[in-house]
Amino acid sequence: MEDPDNQYRTLHFLVKRGDLVANGIALAILLLGPIVWLISGSLWALPIAVGAAAFLLLILRSYVEMVRVIVDMLLPK
Repeated sequence: MEDPDNQYRTLHFLVKRGDLVANGIALAILLLGPIVWLISGSLWALPIAVGAAAFLLLILRSYVEMVRVIVDMLLPK
């Protein structure tokens, strides 16, 4: 039988480093706001980037917690 760690690599990666992935994606969206502002000149880019980063951070953190619960309850140890 195959090793469960090799079989579910993505899930185990999200369990171990999911918070880092969520923070990195949210930070990338947050940093995209000033770049869009510089390119377009619209000040709306900054608050939209802050809102989108906060929204994505909450959604991705919830997803990571859900994956942790699923891995803890359903995957063989």
